[in-house]
Formats: sequence, structure tokens, C-alpha cells
Amino acid sequence: MSKVRGWVMLEPGKIEMQKFDLPKTADDAALLKVDACGICGSDMHAFRGRMKTAPFPLIPGHEIIGTLVEVGKVANEKMAIIGGGPVKAGDKVAIAPSSLACGSCWFCLHMPHRPSLCTSRSVYGFNSIKNPPSIWGGYAEYIYLHPKTWVFKLPEGISMEKAVQTEPMATGLRAVERAYNPGEAFVGQGYGVGSRAMVLGTGPIGLMVILALRFSGARLVIAQDLIQSRLTMAKRMGADITVDGKLPLEQRIKQVQELTDGVGPDVVIEAAGVPLAFKESLTFVRRGGKVVEVGHYTDPGPTEINPWVICNKDVDIHGSWAYPAIIFKDALTVLAKTPYPAGGVVTHKVSLDDLPKGMDLMGKKGVGKVVVTP
Repeated sequence: MSKVRGWVMLEPGKIEMQKFDLPKTADDAALLKVDACGICGSDMHAFRGRMKTAPFPLIPGHEIIGTLVEVGKVANEKMAIIGGGPVKAGDKVAIAPSSLACGSCWFCLHMPHRPSLCTSRSVYGFNSIKNPPSIWGGYAEYIYLHPKTWVFKLPEGISMEKAVQTEPMATGLRAVERAYNPGEAFVGQGYGVGSRAMVLGTGPIGLMVILALRFSGARLVIAQDLIQSRLTMAKRMGADITVDGKLPLEQRIKQVQELTDGVGPDVVIEAAGVPLAFKESLTFVRRGGKVVEVGHYTDPGPTEINPWVICNKDVDIHGSWAYPAIIFKDALTVLAKTPYPAGGVVTHKVSLDDLPKGMDLMGKKGVGKVVVTP
């Protein structure tokens, strides 16, 4: 039997290459050859011990695109196939990390519109190798696709550099969608065409938020970060104004208010994943505005908040936890049609053998999205 190589995160701080048996593909399953997988900040948090729920040992990697090599005879009937089915061997696809929702837990029954809250879902890249056939993550040569997989055909002609960012783009889109006012909006309420927005943190997720804001009609996009190379990339992705996060807070507030009639942005989206950035988002947002928290997928610790600020500003605060998988369809549309050079967010590519080198690059100056290409 052939072997599959994959990187296994045994525990925080320990990762090693292992070999697994290439499984026989069941009638309701498929086998995907990984073409590319982005390194996500959440993978790094798991590696550094900041993800308490990580089911070690596991093969990380959830920003996955690849080529189908085997498709079970009833897989098209079981899986969610988007983009014109059925799928067949040779098709290029993106895989949503989360499985189809179970349909029977409390959240599925009471809140079916929020499938990311399903308590029984499985997630590629966060599934233990103890569960056969073990190859459940993108830092491997192949992934076994179970029958509850969301499969999205890639648009014709889309580049690898754009397609591999489907999952981060989905995260950015969901953050912007959380800012829309539910129901029938009225002028000045919630996010919409012509709104003024600010993004705190311009790493890969923040950049996708900027692309989403531009695609959905924001009038003004302000971006803040501590790293100049990231602010330069934010301008390339459509930000109108950049703010140096190293400047004193009072100076930054003055700069932002001068751009927003002295009141602040309508919407502030925190994408840095730094507790202090969330506190600052409440400072920047105008009265009656909205704050969306998308950066804290893991727990880096608390920050001190004055509840009076929330009350006095009459501000809405929304968390953005993952996304409904169907948003991948919209994410691929944005990536395929945006006039901004989204592929340029990918700054470094490493081979599967060099994954540890790619992990070492994360967070350094001049580094955007790092991609593993097995």
C-alpha cells in the first residue's frame, strides 16, 4: 500500500513528519491531492499552546485547495457540491474546513442559520489522527474527504495565489456581513454602501476584510497596523488611509476623526487578534456605530474595558466566529472578480518538507500569506 506524508502536531511546540497508509476510498468519500494550503495564524496559536481545544495529535492545515484523484460512486450524492456538479477525478476544488452541520444538536435545531455553532461538526486541520484514516489536514500530500464535506469547484482561470485564500476571504466576508443591520435597514444604521470603515490589523485576514469592504461599496476604508509593510499591502488591497499603530493613541484618534466628520468610523473591524486592539476599536467607533470582533479565534488573554464607553456610545458589538460554509461561493467570486491584486497577499511559498521554515516566517516584516505547496 502506498504511503502519504504529513506533518503531525503532536503537542504544543512539537511537530514531526509522519507517514500514513493511503486509504481505500469508500463509495461516499473522495481523495484529494493537496495543491496548496495556507499557513494560518490559528495553526501557530495551536503550536504555541494557545488553542485549548486542539485535539492533538493532528495534521494542521485548513486553507486547502487541491485536485480530486478519486471520487466514490455516491460521493456526489452525499457531499455538498457547489459550482456545478457532479465532481470527478481531475477537478480543481477548494474545501471548506467545516463539515455539513449535524441537523440535530440544539444549535442546529434552534439556530440553523448559524451552522458554525453546530456542536457535532468536524473540521479539517483540527481533527485528530486517532480518527482513521488520519489524513485530515492540509499539511500533507493527500486529504481523505468524508461524505459531509463541502466541495467548491474553482472558477476557470483563477490563480493558485488567489484560490488558496478562499478560506481567509470567507472569514473576511463574514466579518463584514456581521456589520450589516438585520432586517430592513434605514439610513445611518449598520453597514452598507457608502459607509466608512476602519480595520485594525492588516495581516492576511485584515487584508481580506479590506477587499470585502471595497467589494461591498464602502466609501472610506482606514487601516491600522504596527508593521509598515502590511500597511503598504493594505493600500494595494484598497485601503484609502493607513494609520501607524505605533503612534500615540490620541494622535491616531485625531487622525481618524478628521477623516470622519469628527465622529469616528461607522464600523470598526478588529482583525489583529490582540486584546488591546479590541479596546481601541471601542475608542475609534462613532456613537451608534458597530464593532466586529473577528481577530480572536484563540484566547490570548483579557483586556480592560470600561462598560460606560459601550453604553454611552450606544454601540453594537458583534462577534464573528468562522462562517457558514456556503460563503465560500461568494469568497471565490470576490477573489476572481476583484480589481485589486489579491494574489499579491501571498508573499512566500514553501515545500511540504520546508513547512517549519514557513512557520518561522509567520509574523515577520515583509511576510504576508505563507503557502505550503506539497
